[in-house]
Amino acid sequence: MLANQSKKYVIDANVLFSAFISGKNVYDILFSTYKIFVPDFAFLELEKYKQRILKKTKLSELDLQIFVLRLFNNITVIPNLLISKRSLHRGYEVCKEIDEKDTVYIAAAIELNIDLITSDKKLYNYLQSHGFSQIVLLGDVINTLLL
Repeated sequence: MLANQSKKYVIDANVLFSAFISGKNVYDILFSTYKIFVPDFAFLELEKYKQRILKKTKLSELDLQIFVLRLFNNITVIPNLLISKRSLHRGYEVCKEIDEKDTVYIAAAIELNIDLITSDKKLYNYLQSHGFSQIVLLGDVINTLLL
């Protein structure tokens, strides 16, 4: 399937964790259909929760590495230095009351002027209710993709 270059998204670590833990092919479809970006900060979170991912997936470390490489074949990593201080500040202001760790994901969406995909409904509802509309739920994107 060719990437739909007209539709681009930033994904957060929750989406990556869902992809790794579920191992469902829908993530391969998602990541190959749309142009997907992820801040490099996600790698720190992945490393932090690596053992939990291995335990939940029951994959060997080598199998997890192969799966990660396959998924990241279709994901563009955004180095933190490419996200402006202005976008980082705005991202922080938008999410500081709900979860500061989401700052970099929101800032990346702001910087690239594209939507952030999350599976965090609490974050989604909070941001929507506070006027930040550059966010969509993973389930909604998958449902649209599978129609």
